[in-house]
Amino acid sequence: MQFRYKKDFLKRFDRLCADDKKLVVAADKEIRRYYLSHEAPYGLRIKKLYAGSKDKVIEARVSDKLRIVWLDSEGLVSFSILGSHDEVKNFLKNL
Repeated sequence: MQFRYKKDFLKRFDRLCADDKKLVVAADKEIRRYYLSHEAPYGLRIKKLYAGSKDKVIEARVSDKLRIVWLDSEGLVSFSILGSHDEVKNFLKNL
């Protein structure tokens, strides 16, 4: 399994405060562990938003105000957006 980060994700990460960055790094580790063990911790609240024939769009809740969305395509996980619930909704509309 390969993991990649889109530019928008990294830009948003750079703008976060130190506490939120720690939460995102911890969530990233849990997401990677999820792909190894296929068991997600309850607090991360991983939710499949869309599943096509080859691709899946998945969301994890980092905190009350912060979400991570990634695309899972045949062995490649692309972290696409890091943002609020509304930012995730806008991203999905434009997908």
